[in-house]
Amino acid sequence: MASKQLNKARRRPHARGGKITNWAGTASVIMVMASLAFLRYRMDEWLVGTLAVLFVLLIFMARRWEYNRSMAYVDEMSGHEFERFLKKVFRAAGYDTELVGNEGADFGADLIVTKDGVRYAVQAKNYDRNVHSVGNDAVQQAIAGATYYKCDEAMVVTNGSYTRAAKQQAAASEIIPVTLVGRDGLKRMMKRL
Repeated sequence: MASKQLNKARRRPHARGGKITNWAGTASVIMVMASLAFLRYRMDEWLVGTLAVLFVLLIFMARRWEYNRSMAYVDEMSGHEFERFLKKVFRAAGYDTELVGNEGADFGADLIVTKDGVRYAVQAKNYDRNVHSVGNDAVQQAIAGATYYKCDEAMVVTNGSYTRAAKQQAAASEIIPVTLVGRDGLKRMMKRL
């Protein structure tokens, strides 16, 4: 049973094209049609070739940009890559960010983010969501990080989901409020990139 779950978890979902990719594809079709029109009116072949190469590059760049904003991309990250990615996501959302978990002991926080005078200790958890959910130990780490770094609130951000115990502990925390950001919340935050 466990080996089936691991094999299933190893398969990565493929990112589908989004609005940018569709726009780039439409623009490419229009440019190919324009290139054919140029050929009909005896324009230089190098001009048509250059235009074709430019639009192939446009499609490639658009697909890469869409993929970098997809959850499939996030699911493939290591823990440290996820922390650096979250730093960009929080910056795009208007937070001042500081990466604290990069040099070993992080005391329960991977990032410190500040917005509107409120300081948050962020615990980042990038797990294989098909194998297990984030437990209450991550909530405890975030609370400890908020205490150590003198933050007003704590936050746990994951590409997956939370166990019932994690949700209960976050809701029961009275001294330091804890916000849980799961997969759907992360997707919404990534739209600002």
